Amino acid sequence: MIFRCTLNNVILGIALMAAVGLYIAVGSGLPSVRAHFEMNELEFFDAWPLKVLMLLLCINLAVVTWNRIPLTPPRYGVWCIHCGIITLIAGTSFYYHRKIEGRTLIPLNRTAVYFYDTGQRALYAHLADRPVYGVHVLPSLPRFGDYDDEHDPARLQRRDLSDIERFHLLGTPGGGEADLSAWLGLSEKVRLDIVGFYAYGDVDAFPANDPSSNDVGVELKIASPHDPSGASLFLSCADPSAARQVLDATELQHRQVSQASLEMIRQALGSMFRLTAALGQQTPVTLNVELGKTYGLPGGYSATIDSFDPAFPMFGTHEIAQALTVHLKNPQGEFWRMILAGRTLQTDFKLDPATTPPMLKGNRQKEPIDKELVLGFSLSDPADLMPSQGGQEKHTLLTAGDHGLFDVHTSLTSAAQMRDLTGGDGQIELLFEGSAVPAQVRRVDHIRMLTRARVVPPALRQQDEAESGIKQIVVVRVTAGKWSQEVAAPCNLYAAPDPMSLEPFEPWNLGTVRIPGASSALQLQLGFAPRPLPASLTLKNFELVHYPGGQGDNGPYRDFRSTLQIRDESGETSVAVASDNNPVYYDGGRWIFFQAGYDPEARFSVIGVGNRPGVGIMITGCVMIVAGLLYAFYVKPIIIRRLKAAQRQQEAVAS
Repeated sequence: MIFRCTLNNVILGIALMAAVGLYIAVGSGLPSVRAHFEMNELEFFDAWPLKVLMLLLCINLAVVTWNRIPLTPPRYGVWCIHCGIITLIAGTSFYYHRKIEGRTLIPLNRTAVYFYDTGQRALYAHLADRPVYGVHVLPSLPRFGDYDDEHDPARLQRRDLSDIERFHLLGTPGGGEADLSAWLGLSEKVRLDIVGFYAYGDVDAFPANDPSSNDVGVELKIASPHDPSGASLFLSCADPSAARQVLDATELQHRQVSQASLEMIRQALGSMFRLTAALGQQTPVTLNVELGKTYGLPGGYSATIDSFDPAFPMFGTHEIAQALTVHLKNPQGEFWRMILAGRTLQTDFKLDPATTPPMLKGNRQKEPIDKELVLGFSLSDPADLMPSQGGQEKHTLLTAGDHGLFDVHTSLTSAAQMRDLTGGDGQIELLFEGSAVPAQVRRVDHIRMLTRARVVPPALRQQDEAESGIKQIVVVRVTAGKWSQEVAAPCNLYAAPDPMSLEPFEPWNLGTVRIPGASSALQLQLGFAPRPLPASLTLKNFELVHYPGGQGDNGPYRDFRSTLQIRDESGETSVAVASDNNPVYYDGGRWIFFQAGYDPEARFSVIGVGNRPGVGIMITGCVMIVAGLLYAFYVKPIIIRRLKAAQRQQEAVAS
């Protein structure tokens, strides 16, 4: 009786099918439900409730078919349909259990050997003064909620989130694992515990007074029309992630230097730019020049060094070059010339008062105005004093000795200057929103940099950032013996180092902790777990395809095309193009590479990576269902007619 009312019951099968459909509808249409259970879409469809429902449905379907549907020719179609449904369910279950989705960022003419699994996070560790990186996978880490000592702390008490002592090495031959204590040169056991997670937030860095610390920092008090009393900004090279800040058009950096280095920097300021000038067959002249100053050149020319662009995008090729613009005058006239470092290409611009505003410095000429005059330049900036992050100026604040404080000011249009601010009441000016904003600068000794997580209110969150996971934060308690400190580590979508350069494409930010006695500062980042690619991918070309009539770097774009060189384990290579709606199928369709992101300057491409497990099983199930339906609708009536005709014939013979 129980058997007939359960596994051998058609109504139960219909109810199970309805339950499976409802589960799938809720999982697909209500992301908040998945978030409540801390699951993404793949995890939700691979969870045990759906597996139990599908298993019961398969058993019910098999039992009902075996007991209630005779295996006779007219019913072959029904048997085929039911077997196809069971096969399709098995393939779907296998698909969600083994499915992997991720992405990888590939710079132009560089090779990627791994991708980032978007379904699994990891904690990355880096020795701040060495190119040594490690990763520890965190499969139990939450994804959508906020958890700490006040909000469900038990959720973080999982094995993979506590007592983390070993990291898998990245970017080193042979890989392997490293123990944190040995890594940092400490005899005491070092362990990490995840004590906080926030789905969307920012990490703030702030200094704390520590008399036992020899670290030095610089505080800037910046006045503004909105806050006359001034907002504070703190820089400290003790924490590599707090040593550099960008404030609108101004780049700020702090360094601790020796007296000898201080003098070398002072002497190098006037010789960063070297200009060469050749007129016809005359011997070339070489000059050390400074921005904003005027110099005499052969042929009666005077040259004013007008401006410098550290990242000039070359039209058509999207290559980046250093460019220097020079204002040239001689008795016959004047014009501007742009010269590129290490390249023979030179572009002249003729003055035209009617051009408002002028294109750069006038009208661009197809040919040089004076072909006899050939200019070249080179930049020598080993101390990294020039602006390099898209800003227009840079202040490098140097602390030296016990009391020294100096400001090295460089810009893209004026000569570099070095000022002594040792008195402690120095003032500098920052370029902010097109105006000069004053900032008071003072040296601060005996500091320790700390970080804390700041949750962003839901109303202020951006959907794209939330979906990418870039705003996730983990709070890690670092313990060494009796010493401990909590550090907030932000998310870095591409945290692993490039195998060739041993540097990540996206620089690490914040998350640094100094353990007493350690050989190096330890920097932590949250990221997605790296997985090896089924084949190495080299980006040979990346094209941004505009709509008809479109141009420029701001789109809109009709298509994105990544030309990929694919190298398998045997060393064989092939070339394929992944575009917006045309992915690349690899290894017989077992893997797929598709366009997942782009760079407006075409320096890199983001390639989506995914496997396709169980697709053959699901296709087989679908084919069986279609074949069964065709059999039921077209073959079955023929068989029934023949059986009836045979039966009538037998009855006629018998009568």
